[in-house]
Formats: sequence, C-alpha cells, structure tokens
Amino acid sequence: MILNLFSMGVEVSPSVKESQVAIENAFKSILDEEYTFKNFTNEKQFLEELSTAVANNNIVVVGSEPGLYKAFKAFICNAFKLKSKPNKTIIKMALESHPDLDPVFVEEQALIPSGSTPLFSQDGLYSGFAIKAKKQLLIVLPLDDKRIDYIINTGLQPYVRANMDMSLLQADPLKNVIADRVAIRKGSTQELLYDANAIKAAVKKLQSKGLSVAIANTKTVDFLGTISTTAVDLSKVVFVSAYVTEKEDMSAREYVINLANGALINSSNSVGAAITKVFSLVEENGETQFFMYVCIADKENANVAKLVAEPGETPPQLIYKAIEELFRMLDLWADTGYAIPQFTDESVVKANIEAEEADKKMRKIKIAVSSLISASAIISAILSFVVENIYGVL
Repeated sequence: MILNLFSMGVEVSPSVKESQVAIENAFKSILDEEYTFKNFTNEKQFLEELSTAVANNNIVVVGSEPGLYKAFKAFICNAFKLKSKPNKTIIKMALESHPDLDPVFVEEQALIPSGSTPLFSQDGLYSGFAIKAKKQLLIVLPLDDKRIDYIINTGLQPYVRANMDMSLLQADPLKNVIADRVAIRKGSTQELLYDANAIKAAVKKLQSKGLSVAIANTKTVDFLGTISTTAVDLSKVVFVSAYVTEKEDMSAREYVINLANGALINSSNSVGAAITKVFSLVEENGETQFFMYVCIADKENANVAKLVAEPGETPPQLIYKAIEELFRMLDLWADTGYAIPQFTDESVVKANIEAEEADKKMRKIKIAVSSLISASAIISAILSFVVENIYGVL
C-alpha cells in the first residue's frame, strides 16, 4: 500500500468530512487510486495503527480538526520525538492577516518540527507540515474546511509530487490534474496569487499564432495544473515534456537552461520552458530568503529570469509569481522571437552556490530526522501515551 490517511478526534463533523474528502481527492489525482480516511478517538489505537503504517507505507497523512490541532501537533511531535520551533513565515502571515491576535496564540500556531516543510494556509493559521525520511513522507494537516483547499493546491500536491518516489507518479501530471478537475471551492483566494489576465493574454497570443510550449516536468508543474483548472485553460498551449535530468554539479541557472532546452529538443513544440524549485538562503538575521528561476528556450536562444520573494512572501506565492513571469516572457517571445535576459551578473552565481549549501544543510537535517521515523520509535511512544489521554476521550 502506498498511502495511509488517519484522523484523530472526538467525532467526524460535516466540516471534518469535507476536509477529508478534499484530501482524498487530492491524492486520487496524484496516485490514480482511491484512499479513504480511517478515524480514531483512542490514542493507543491510533498509535498502534500509525506504527504499522510507518513501517509499511510510502506516505502517511495524519490530521485533526482545528479545535484539537494544537494538541494534535504536539502529540505527533512527542510520538516521533521531534523538537518544534515557531516558523517565522507562519507568524508573519498570521499577524498580517489577523493583527489583533494574541502573539502567544500565534506563536503556538506556528510551531512545527525543526527541519520540516511548512504547508501554509492562506492566513498562516492551522498550517500543516511535512517531513521526508528517505523515500517516506509524514504529513500533518488540519481538517479545516476553510483552509484545506489552499493548503492542498499550494502546498500538499506540489510537495508530494516533488518528494515521493517518482516511479509512483503518473506520466503527465498536468494532463491528469486537468482531467480530474479538482476544483477550488467558491470563496478561495487562489486567484489573488497571480495575474490571470496576463496569463490569458499570453495564452491567447500563443494560440492565435499556432505556438505551443513544452515545459520540463519539474517540481512546480502542479501549480500550472491548478491555474489550468481554476482560471486559464492551458491544455492547448502547455504540454508537459517527458524530459528529466539531474541537477548534479550544475548551477541553478545552468540547470534551468538545460531543462528548457531538453524539453524543446524532446518535443515537437515551438518553445521549451522550465521553472525550478524554490531555493532558500538563511540570512544573518535568521530570516529565510526564497528565490527561483524561469527559462524559455527556442532553437537559438535560452533566456532566464530570477525571481526573488518579497519580505513575507511565501514559497507558493513566489511560484505563482514565477509562472506569471514565464507567461510574460512567452508573450514577448511570441511577438519578437526572443525574451530579454533578466540578469547576467556574478552575484547570481554566488547566490546559486549559497543556495546549494543551504540545500545540503537541510538534507543533513532530514537524514537525521529519518532515523526517528521508524516503527520502533512509534512502538516506544505507545508506552508513554497509553495512560495519557490528551483529548479526554478514553
């Protein structure tokens, strides 16, 4: 079995069920199989099942309703012996969205394990997190019907596709996302993350000139799928290339050019394109700077843009900004036959090196965490929690 979905709580309310269905549908679009949540009200039974799941499955997803989510996160961290600390980006998002909130409450909301990947909600509150240990993923989510769509589309799906065993993925992520039409419910703020009109204009221009784009199958493809299902139909213009290559010793700039060229060469489309993953640098003040690269390549030129997150801007927001920039470059290319390169200075090369060093440091952290995500860790935790009723349901 590839996936286990577990929830912990007193009861499965309609809002909890709605969130569970959204998560189930998200994984169906990725794995092309149906999985359903198993619900628990007893901590001992939950931990026993979690122990078995961790020992036997690639992806383990656990969740709880908002009212129990703070305690549930602490419960999971204690079970895996993970140390938590407040995430600065979550704090910033929450305070910007809700300036009147108690700072202590916000800091508690922002607690996630060191070395984990945050899965942001639109306002920072009740954000999830994920940990990768070798080929296994542990994902913790809020069963919050007001936030789960945003978390799924901007965090969960891209994270899972980027980090799970690629042999388990479908061949063409964009095609299947479009086919499944995993809709964002009314009231979503998704459209605020990018200029849909600019993307529509570029798509219209490409279509009118009979041009099409082959895009490398990188970690950000799902975000294109989200746009295609919610705002702009990209299915007649953008095609996911089967071309893949490892970054190895290439700089991020060289890598994105290689990807775009490879996508073009291995297709019959008019132009190749690529969007990298989000790179990060921890600055001296402790703040994390996020940046990434976009490239388009035709038979003569390959042009690159570097996108840097504004203060407080999250990785998902930066990815949508990068996609918007990609379509602006394609719009210009459709008119002139080339796009103006965005940078050539040596500082970018230095930033690439620093980003790679940051990546290496994070990989070391995750390797250390992997030793904790094991059946033995969970079994030992059962003894500690058998007599401790966190939720008062025994």
